Amino acid sequence: MKRLVLTGIATAALALGAVAQGIVGVDDETTAYGVALNSAGNYYGGTYGLELWELNASSVPSGINGAASGVAAYAAMTGAGYKLENTWANQTMAGGAFSLNAAYTMADATPGGVNVVVGLAVWNTADPSWAAMVASGNPLARGGVISFVTATEAVPVSGPSLPGPSLSAGWTTAGTDLVMTTVPEPGTLALAGLGMAALLIFRRRK
Repeated sequence: MKRLVLTGIATAALALGAVAQGIVGVDDETTAYGVALNSAGNYYGGTYGLELWELNASSVPSGINGAASGVAAYAAMTGAGYKLENTWANQTMAGGAFSLNAAYTMADATPGGVNVVVGLAVWNTADPSWAAMVASGNPLARGGVISFVTATEAVPVSGPSLPGPSLSAGWTTAGTDLVMTTVPEPGTLALAGLGMAALLIFRRRK
């Protein structure tokens, strides 16, 4: 009897978990904005990778949109507690627009059907992740980040997945291109990190 009760609880938890997740359509084809290279409006075409991040919040934390560089924006995003939902590598886009998976289930978007904050990190190489792109030291590598509030749809308990609201609406509200900028070489990043550490030690001693 006890085993049957536990089984029932587990089954109910799984069903509720399915309802609690949110679906989005990972594309920007209907927005007025897109992925640009070096400057807004210079829309990119070619190989790219994309990471989809999610934060259960009602607004975008400061320091991400409008950061001095894509690397600075990425650091601000990860530091704000965003969770990585998925990575698409070695894709191809044209005219700064992409379309990936008509319906993508974000496991950390809870409860499903409410607005969440998403972060998009895009880079212009075939590297398997943002970290790999930065570590490669490729002088032609560019990376950019944008974050905005987007709607989700709840994952149905059974049956096919819903198509999910496109990211385009949230991106249009954000009102800016995702601009991929120069990525500092790993050695430069390491020196910057050492400089920050030395500054913190100096301040503590004072």
